Amino acid sequence: MERKFTKKRPGDKKPFKKDGDSNNSFGGRSGGGDGARRGPRPPRMSIPKGTEINYKNIAFLQKCLTERGKLFSRRLTSANATQQRKITVAVKLARFLGLLPVGSTKRK
Repeated sequence: MERKFTKKRPGDKKPFKKDGDSNNSFGGRSGGGDGARRGPRPPRMSIPKGTEINYKNIAFLQKCLTERGKLFSRRLTSANATQQRKITVAVKLARFLGLLPVGSTKRK
């Protein structure tokens, strides 16, 4: 028996879409369907100009931490790389000195 192999054309589609089929290569995850991109996520906080980032400014450092004691990412704090490094060093020093808690025992 002789089989004829045909090339797939860009316009060819499967007749029915199954649950696991997707157009993207992310392991079956769908990206929302319509393909529209969202804008940037609004920042949780912003660092005002003139704010000194050091271990003594506990009120400011607590705004950069979650309730579990983890640091917010740069994307959420709207800090640049230099500011984020200073925040990280200040939080570590404040934790070492006992001014900030190391973590929280609250768990759901």
